[in-house]
Amino acid sequence: MRAFLALNLNEEIKNKYFNILKIDEKIAELKKVSKNKMHITLAFFDDIKEEQIELIKKEAINSSPAPFNINFENISYFTNKFKDINVIFVKAVSKELKKYVKVLRDNLNNNIENLKYDKKDFKSHITLARVKRVYDNEKLKEKIEEVNNSYFETLSFKANSITLYSSDFINYTELFTIHL
Repeated sequence: MRAFLALNLNEEIKNKYFNILKIDEKIAELKKVSKNKMHITLAFFDDIKEEQIELIKKEAINSSPAPFNINFENISYFTNKFKDINVIFVKAVSKELKKYVKVLRDNLNNNIENLKYDKKDFKSHITLARVKRVYDNEKLKEKIEEVNNSYFETLSFKANSITLYSSDFINYTELFTIHL
């Protein structure tokens, strides 16, 4: 099963950033993340077994620090191998979050046998949209910069809850199940 550990966001953060992107369909086709699914992913598990869920929950709880602040700086993007934008996100910054993810991932590695998860460098962010098709990559970059300069509001929030979600596709719809 696919699953991920994520920090939950408060409604103020979700409301501020949910509709901030207004991109003309002639520039790019976006698949926006729904407001109720906005989060900060800490670890993504591509194929875990049912019996590993309790172990992951235990490590998440054991690794959990005191609540800490996260600042949201601007809108940015990831690119694919062709340098086209493929994910648009809000950049999240927190030294405490980086430390927490390191401790969490070390504990997952050391304490759960045969656990497979995405071990790429952690880049804290809130995904706003996935780019399905880019028609003008330079114009898309300009629009993102325009949003940063004109509409983006720097916010911060206190991270204080983590959730383990599993996701399944049923009839072409992604369904989330909460485990923690």
